[in-house]
Amino acid sequence: MSSVPPKKDKTKEVLDQVEEVKGIMHQNIENLVRNVDNLEVLQDKTETMRDTSQQFKKGATQLKRKMWWKNLKLTLIIVAIVVAILVIIILAVVVPLTR
Repeated sequence: MSSVPPKKDKTKEVLDQVEEVKGIMHQNIENLVRNVDNLEVLQDKTETMRDTSQQFKKGATQLKRKMWWKNLKLTLIIVAIVVAILVIIILAVVVPLTR
């Protein structure tokens, strides 16, 4: 038979289980702290991305507006040149006919 009484075996078994549970709880707490840290980093990155995206959107809108005006100016210049050429051609044709 065993030299240790059954009651001590049961107590040791319970204490071993308690130590195992304590170890698991320590691991869980460490994981929780790590997750909280990761969450804070993720939140900071999210805020940075949001700020960057707002700046990008503002810059893109300004660039779009600037390019629209540039395109309008170019279109007006082309139209003015075409009209000037047409006026010159028409005058070249009409003026000799009136003489």
